[in-house]
Amino acid sequence: MKSYFSDNSLRAQGKAWQIRILLHQWQKQSGPTGMVKDLIEARLNLKTKVIDREYE
Repeated sequence: MKSYFSDNSLRAQGKAWQIRILLHQWQKQSGPTGMVKDLIEARLNLKTKVIDREYE
C-alpha cells in the first residue's frame, strides 16, 4: 500500500480493500465532514512546518 501527496492531489496505490481501509482511517482523522482537499492541505501544511524547522 502506497500513498503519494503532491501540491494539489493524492494518489493511493493498492488493492481495493486496502484503499477502503486507508480512506476509512483518513475519515476518522478528519471527521465525518472532512474532504479530500482538506486532507491534502493539512498534509502540505505539516510538511512545510517540518521543512521550516530544519532551517531554524
